[in-house]
Amino acid sequence: MDSNAASGSQLHGLIIGPLRELHADRIVVADRPLFLRNGEACRYVLGVVLEVSYTEVNGRACVNKITRR
Repeated sequence: MDSNAASGSQLHGLIIGPLRELHADRIVVADRPLFLRNGEACRYVLGVVLEVSYTEVNGRACVNKITRR
């Protein structure tokens, strides 16, 4: 957790798991919905194990980076 997380404004996280769902605006990794930023797309297929870093603001987790594991 970073210093911003303590104030409640932002949380930064990392999740590793299989890509369960793929939508135009979001992906689901393990059981966690993660929203894609404007114009981004996920180029991976369902079932691939991904490492996703994200920033959560007001309960909405937005993808920063997606890497195949």
